[in-house]
Amino acid sequence: MDLHGKKTLIILGGMWHDFEGFAAAHRPLLEAAGCQVEATYDLDMLTRLPELGVDVVISYTSLSKHREGQNDTGPEQLTDAQVNGLAGWVCAGGSLLAAHSATVVGSSNPDLGRLMGGVFESHPPQFAFTVVPLYGEHPITAGVEAFTVHDEFYIQRLVTPVDIHMAAFDRGYAYPMVWSKTEGLGRVVHLAMGHSALVWDLPLYQRLFMQSMQWLINK
Repeated sequence: MDLHGKKTLIILGGMWHDFEGFAAAHRPLLEAAGCQVEATYDLDMLTRLPELGVDVVISYTSLSKHREGQNDTGPEQLTDAQVNGLAGWVCAGGSLLAAHSATVVGSSNPDLGRLMGGVFESHPPQFAFTVVPLYGEHPITAGVEAFTVHDEFYIQRLVTPVDIHMAAFDRGYAYPMVWSKTEGLGRVVHLAMGHSALVWDLPLYQRLFMQSMQWLINK
């Protein structure tokens, strides 16, 4: 896999998640493929993506209303300027990988959910479940068989048409776990799995993540 010279910006921040751990787990994978990687909590960088020369944005944010009486300091939403900056950049040909909690959008402009294709609604307590590829070949899931994760099972509401590549089952229903979409000249991938190293360290997850990166740039 060759992502040589591709500038990748990992945006972080919010609540409930190990943002530093995510960046530390994924940076070696990206750098081994030739990416230039920067991780940041400065969400205003989303308003300057063209001038920064970014090729791929990886979002691992979890934007949530602060709890009363708690010392929550993360962002509760993206500003309209940040949403517009990201959406406009993707539409013009940029690439977005919305990882796990990126679909937790808080009170952000609904355009953020539309950009990603869906928004988080809820999840039960973590448990082990199997993620299954849908029939039909796709570069994102090539060689990725069904695999089991111990993770947050994300229940999400799709808000735009997407191509679903993997799903999981809970209490009689199937839920999308991996999807992709085009947005103007750009591309978007969402991977719902990935709350912790219990997932990040799995070889099949890592293959899925890196093949998503390759698909994003192969426009």
